[in-house]
Amino acid sequence: MKHLLFTIVCLIAWTTLSAQDMRQDTYCNPLNIDYTYMIYNSDRDISYRSGADPAVVEFRGEYYMFVTRSHGYWRSRDLLNWEFVRSGKNWYPQGCNAPAAHNYKDSVLYVAGDPSGSMSILYTDDPASGDWEATPAILHNLQDPDLFIDDDGKAYMFWGSSNVYPIRGMELDKDHRFTKKGETKELFNLDMPKHGWERFGENHTDTVLGGYIEGPWLTKHNGKYYMQYGAPGTEFNVYADGVYVADHPMGPYTYQKHNPVSYKPGGYMNGAGHGSTVLGPGGQYWHFASMSLSINVNWERRLCMFPAGFDKDGVMYVDTRFGDYPRYAPAVPGKAGQFRGWMLLSYGKPVTASTVKGEFQPSALTDELTKTFWLAEANDERQWVMIDLEKPAA
Repeated sequence: MKHLLFTIVCLIAWTTLSAQDMRQDTYCNPLNIDYTYMIYNSDRDISYRSGADPAVVEFRGEYYMFVTRSHGYWRSRDLLNWEFVRSGKNWYPQGCNAPAAHNYKDSVLYVAGDPSGSMSILYTDDPASGDWEATPAILHNLQDPDLFIDDDGKAYMFWGSSNVYPIRGMELDKDHRFTKKGETKELFNLDMPKHGWERFGENHTDTVLGGYIEGPWLTKHNGKYYMQYGAPGTEFNVYADGVYVADHPMGPYTYQKHNPVSYKPGGYMNGAGHGSTVLGPGGQYWHFASMSLSINVNWERRLCMFPAGFDKDGVMYVDTRFGDYPRYAPAVPGKAGQFRGWMLLSYGKPVTASTVKGEFQPSALTDELTKTFWLAEANDERQWVMIDLEKPAA
């Protein structure tokens, strides 16, 4: 990046809690982790950070988050504070892509997600070490895999990332190196004439190109199987997750009437698609997903986390209200995921800065649009910015 990009997330009317207290019980989307620098556009002198397609699982009382093209993964004890685990033996040399992760009875953690689509399944009983073992069998043509091992020990692989082909699945022989067992089965595809949210483009306005279906993730709850999937395109504000429901991992699957389950087309940060669902502290479900930033390139993304669950009728839901405002952290008893009530005070307020580079004016800091920003003329310690709130606030 030629110039320094300053990002101001929010100016909030903080309560009388100390800064230490707020760090322990508050979070805000997009998640604050050390996103990986991407190199795909280095020939055009473009540098950017990105993270997408989070696969989050619990393992022995800790949580592990695997993210597209990251040379390692993250570890947490509370879904709030994340520590990066640098990859070691047998990890993907290019970083994983749209990874799958599965905890089998707290004995082994499995991961799959080679960018080529051809991969063995990695496994470990010590994910904090960064080292993995690899099964000798290779599975092929798996884009956006999802590994699922049921309570009866039967293993399945699901996958799909296409604007043509559906989500597919197959049973694996867990006792024989996770080789394929039985036939591949087509489970479901997009139905854009009936499901308007699956239509392609910003605000679903592209009626020519077909949307993409991708990123399957299977969650079992009360004997039902909830197959989540992302659509219609990761670069759009309407990127979301829907869900189909079945009585068996291989279907048949029925479209849930209340869809999409994870959807955030407006606000400061947009998008809530291609994610995973995990049972967090206190028995609260959380849905992790990808948010679109798309400033330098279309594939610039960030991660988000929303409280989720299943109502009394078994309908899956994800709460994205006030989705980019501060919320109570997952480990706060009785309040996890609730809106803190802190409102943005800086919107539209006057801004002055030390220097300005070209068209990137400091007023972009207070327009509540993540895709606009201020650039200073230099990347040094002499640069500053000041926002005038115009009146006292408490």
